[in-house]
Amino acid sequence: MKACALIRSNLHIDPTAGSDDDFAQWYAEALWLEEIRLKMQADMMVHLFGERK
Repeated sequence: MKACALIRSNLHIDPTAGSDDDFAQWYAEALWLEEIRLKMQADMMVHLFGERK
């Protein structure tokens, strides 16, 4: 369920529409995008509020 939600939200693709290989590829892409998005968000927060010490 979580993998499907990640694919839907990051790639705007119905994860049940393809094959198992498609799902695996889409999941890897969605995870990569999520990691990049979270890193950019964290960098922005540090820029805005400074790094906690």
